[in-house]
Amino acid sequence: MAKYLTKSRFTLGLQCPQKLFYEARPDEYVDQRRNDTMLEGLAEGGHQIGALAQSLFMQADAGLTREIRDKKQDDQIARTADALTAESVTLFEPTIAYSDYLVRVDVLRKRGNRIELIEVKSKSFDSTSENPGKNPAYWTGKGGIHRDFLTYVRDLAFQYWVVRQAYPEWEIFCYLMMPDKSVPAREAGLHARFPVHFDEVTPGGGDFRPRVEAVDDLTEERLDQSFLARVPMDDQVQHVLDTTLEIPGITDEFPVVAKTLAALRTSPTPVDPAPIGSHCKTCEFYHPTPGTGEKSGFHRCWADRLGREDGYRREDMVFGLYNPSSSGPRSTKGLLSAGIHWLADIDPDVITEASQPTEALTTPDRQRMQLTGEWPGGGDHYFDANRFTRALDACEWPLFFLDFEAARSALPFRSGMRPNDIQIFQYSLHSMEQDGSVRHADEFLDLSVDGDVNVRMLRRLQAALGASGTVLCWTPYENTVLNDARSQLLATDSPPNDRDELIAFIESITYEKRDKTVIRRGSRCMVDQAKWAEHFYFHPQTRGKYSIKPLLPAILASSSALRGLYEHPVYGSDEIPSGNFQQKRWWVAEAERPDWPRDPYALLESTFDPTVLSDSPEVRYYQRFEAISDGGGAMLAYTRAQSGAMASGVRDGIEASLRQYCELDTLAMVMIMQAWRAEAGR
Repeated sequence: MAKYLTKSRFTLGLQCPQKLFYEARPDEYVDQRRNDTMLEGLAEGGHQIGALAQSLFMQADAGLTREIRDKKQDDQIARTADALTAESVTLFEPTIAYSDYLVRVDVLRKRGNRIELIEVKSKSFDSTSENPGKNPAYWTGKGGIHRDFLTYVRDLAFQYWVVRQAYPEWEIFCYLMMPDKSVPAREAGLHARFPVHFDEVTPGGGDFRPRVEAVDDLTEERLDQSFLARVPMDDQVQHVLDTTLEIPGITDEFPVVAKTLAALRTSPTPVDPAPIGSHCKTCEFYHPTPGTGEKSGFHRCWADRLGREDGYRREDMVFGLYNPSSSGPRSTKGLLSAGIHWLADIDPDVITEASQPTEALTTPDRQRMQLTGEWPGGGDHYFDANRFTRALDACEWPLFFLDFEAARSALPFRSGMRPNDIQIFQYSLHSMEQDGSVRHADEFLDLSVDGDVNVRMLRRLQAALGASGTVLCWTPYENTVLNDARSQLLATDSPPNDRDELIAFIESITYEKRDKTVIRRGSRCMVDQAKWAEHFYFHPQTRGKYSIKPLLPAILASSSALRGLYEHPVYGSDEIPSGNFQQKRWWVAEAERPDWPRDPYALLESTFDPTVLSDSPEVRYYQRFEAISDGGGAMLAYTRAQSGAMASGVRDGIEASLRQYCELDTLAMVMIMQAWRAEAGR
């Protein structure tokens, strides 16, 4: 076991000291971060931004730059110490150890005893804003660091603290280096200049380490003149070092907390008693059914308090309460403080007043239904057919069901784009006529690396929607990304000839809010179908939630109309035309629960030609895109396609997988609408 407390482990320990015990035992305890596609995408973006930072310093400090590439930690430490004997040097990934602590600095610039510590992050900021949540150079109203940047500053403070002890004679200056979203990229094809490659940790093991190489021939981007900008953080770092740290189970000065975490990292036993609390709700060391070889740190922490180590899920506890208050007795923290651990032990009268819903369901209504299992009308779920009928009658036929897949990248895809500009690279569109007939009406997918994908998408979507009909989405996501695309069109220096027409189209189907007040609403503004689910539908299997992934299996199970239709291979036939499926059955019973359907997203199958699945580590990595089933996977697939060449067979498989996943998203909306119409007799 490595003895050092590194900067990543220090950050993990600040979340909860107990995590250091579980993180040190990866062969025993489950870590959900290993299979999180969203985190994986962020990590890849971080590697690309890191490579760009190195490239900028290579350009500015020609002849002085060195990268510490040694694989063994002791060799890294020795190589760094040797390099630091130079009067002037710029080091990438230097490794400095002191006592039980070790930091690997992103960039260290040494000019005599003057040192710059530079922490490179892919999180963007806005240098033109005085909002501390958008610009870390500004303090909050209480004189602190905004929570959106606090973790990064603490990380930097730990590096400063370790390096300061190792080299007390140095004068150290600290910087965060992040993409400035107010500055466009100047370099052409920037994203493709930094392709992500994959090194397999163990041959055939399936675990990959991303690698991005720096380049030495940037022509437009320059250090301190690029969108990747340095922000001085000396005052903020000192503030962290001078402020008492409060973390689960520990409240003390910075050096004391660091020493405690270092000791826990190498401890043969976990913290006792475990520092349990509301933070456990998001613990990544969790498995719903822990067993040998797949231990759940969450269950171990709670064993003494609950008197059991397994046989329950986290949602069975107060963590499963739908939309708790952020503070007070109705919050997760408040319930735990009152000694309430189990969802079943929550008194509904403590959470909400007893009443019958008369209009749209409120959060207290949904909480009470979740806790009591009771609702007006009885049955296995609640449905307000009258409210649904009124909402449906306000719609113009046909109904269009729209879903986007979009991506943002800290490293702009093309010159002229700003960090994290939106790219809407895919949509699926189903239509439903008043007589109930359904078809997959249109789709768009563009993985190309040239031109403006948003413009091509908007032109296609405008033609597909025509001049009449109601457009439905699920959650405000489609509205948000369309408004972002509108902002980009207004800001670009090279607009398309039809920019005004495209902006008018966006404005016709979206709304805009300012300070929670709607200031613009289009004449054909999209209808949020998720709001319908929130306001007049409740199914106990979703634990109060109304997001589409938990809702779809529940509605499939409750609706005899859906079962009667989709247990037959009608989807992708003349009855329900499909763009990507042929005679597909979507109601397939679970093996051990014949009356409960399998999650349709689990029925998505591999789209890869078996001949492309070679022994190449790069291709083995891409097998994770054989059956994309979530938005994080779709976003990652797009960014991968933008950052370098891939085998044509792999690309074909990814495109087919994306098409099937996005089509299922809008089909899910259709299925839910079909179930509601059948239940309401419409």
